[in-house]
Amino acid sequence: MEREDLNLLLSRTEAFSSAPGEAIELLLDAAEVKLISASETLIREGASGESIWMLLEGELVVDVGGQLANELSDRGVVVGEISAVSQTPATATVRSKGEGSALCIPQEALHRAMVEYPDLAGSMLRSMAKYLGRL
Repeated sequence: MEREDLNLLLSRTEAFSSAPGEAIELLLDAAEVKLISASETLIREGASGESIWMLLEGELVVDVGGQLANELSDRGVVVGEISAVSQTPATATVRSKGEGSALCIPQEALHRAMVEYPDLAGSMLRSMAKYLGRL
């Protein structure tokens, strides 16, 4: 996937919609598109959030306490942001249902970008608040 396409997709997500373009570019500099295999675990419940993930292709399964909580297949859906931003253990396990691909943004890059671009931090916090309000 081309960088321009990744930029557009990332900037259209709720978590990054208010972030300045420079912040998105900084995140993309550190990000990596990864191929994911069937049943690959991206985030493990209880583990520290080392990255956030944006689904590019495929489907993700979210389990909480060993129970299916959600299935995600929308291109551009972001997972792992609460743990990565708050530096707390992940509240769910996220794994791929089949093969696919995802953009992986390391936690360090996210924090660096939020310090440099406070609008990004605000956008992330608003998105997380909306998500938590739906639970």
